[in-house]
Amino acid sequence: MAKSATVTPTKEFDRPADVLRAAHLSRDQKIAVLKQWELDARLLQTATEEGMGGGEPNLLDEVKKALASLDAGKTDSQGPTKTGM
Repeated sequence: MAKSATVTPTKEFDRPADVLRAAHLSRDQKIAVLKQWELDARLLQTATEEGMGGGEPNLLDEVKKALASLDAGKTDSQGPTKTGM
Protein backbone atom coordinates (compact mmCIF):
# COMPACT_ATOMS: atom_id res chain seq x y z
CA MET A 1 0.00 0.00 0.00
CA ALA A 2 1.28 3.42 -0.87
CA LYS A 3 1.91 5.50 2.24
CA SER A 4 0.11 8.41 0.58
CA ALA A 5 -3.14 6.42 0.75
CA THR A 6 -3.18 6.63 4.54
CA VAL A 7 -1.98 10.23 4.54
CA THR A 8 -4.14 11.60 1.72
CA PRO A 9 -6.63 8.96 0.52
CA THR A 10 -7.98 11.17 -2.27
CA LYS A 11 -4.58 11.02 -4.00
CA GLU A 12 -4.99 7.28 -4.44
CA PHE A 13 -8.77 6.83 -4.63
CA ASP A 14 -11.63 8.77 -6.21
CA ARG A 15 -14.41 7.43 -3.99
CA PRO A 16 -14.59 5.48 -0.72
CA ALA A 17 -16.03 2.51 -2.61
CA ASP A 18 -12.76 2.33 -4.56
CA VAL A 19 -10.99 1.56 -1.28
CA LEU A 20 -13.36 -1.34 -0.68
CA ARG A 21 -12.57 -2.76 -4.13
CA ALA A 22 -8.78 -2.46 -3.71
CA ALA A 23 -7.70 -6.10 -3.74
CA HIS A 24 -4.14 -5.20 -2.74
CA LEU A 25 -5.27 -3.82 0.64
CA SER A 26 -6.06 -5.90 3.70
CA ARG A 27 -9.18 -5.19 5.73
CA ASP A 28 -7.11 -3.35 8.33
CA GLN A 29 -5.41 -1.24 5.65
CA LYS A 30 -8.79 -0.36 4.13
CA ILE A 31 -10.04 0.71 7.56
CA ALA A 32 -6.93 2.85 8.11
CA VAL A 33 -7.39 4.58 4.75
CA LEU A 34 -11.10 5.14 5.35
CA LYS A 35 -10.57 6.44 8.89
CA GLN A 36 -8.08 8.99 7.55
CA TRP A 37 -10.59 9.90 4.84
CA GLU A 38 -13.26 10.30 7.51
CA LEU A 39 -11.02 12.66 9.49
CA ASP A 40 -10.27 14.67 6.35
CA ALA A 41 -13.98 14.87 5.51
CA ARG A 42 -14.85 16.04 9.02
CA LEU A 43 -12.15 18.73 8.84
CA LEU A 44 -13.46 19.81 5.44
CA GLN A 45 -16.98 19.97 6.83
CA THR A 46 -15.80 22.19 9.69
CA ALA A 47 -13.87 24.45 7.32
CA THR A 48 -16.89 24.75 5.04
CA GLU A 49 -19.12 25.68 7.97
CA GLU A 50 -16.62 28.42 8.83
CA GLY A 51 -16.63 29.72 5.26
CA MET A 52 -13.23 28.24 4.35
CA GLY A 53 -14.25 25.36 2.09
CA GLY A 54 -11.91 24.46 -0.73
CA GLY A 55 -14.56 23.39 -3.18
CA GLU A 56 -13.93 19.65 -2.82
CA PRO A 57 -17.01 17.47 -2.40
CA ASN A 58 -17.50 16.19 1.13
CA LEU A 59 -17.81 12.41 1.00
CA LEU A 60 -18.35 11.85 4.72
CA ASP A 61 -21.56 9.86 4.25
CA GLU A 62 -19.90 7.59 1.67
CA VAL A 63 -16.89 7.08 3.94
CA LYS A 64 -19.11 6.16 6.89
CA LYS A 65 -21.02 3.66 4.74
CA ALA A 66 -17.76 2.11 3.53
CA LEU A 67 -16.49 1.79 7.10
CA ALA A 68 -19.78 0.25 8.18
CA SER A 69 -19.55 -2.30 5.37
CA LEU A 70 -16.18 -3.38 6.79
CA ASP A 71 -17.69 -3.55 10.27
CA ALA A 72 -14.88 -1.24 11.36
CA GLY A 73 -16.02 -1.38 14.98
CA LYS A 74 -14.58 -4.88 15.20
CA THR A 75 -10.93 -5.84 14.99
CA ASP A 76 -9.44 -8.98 13.56
CA SER A 77 -8.02 -9.80 16.99
CA GLN A 78 -11.45 -10.37 18.52
CA GLY A 79 -12.26 -13.97 19.18
CA PRO A 80 -15.52 -15.58 18.14
CA THR A 81 -18.54 -15.23 20.38
CA LYS A 82 -21.11 -17.90 21.18
CA THR A 83 -22.91 -16.98 17.96
CA GLY A 84 -19.70 -17.29 15.94
CA MET A 85 -19.56 -13.60 15.14
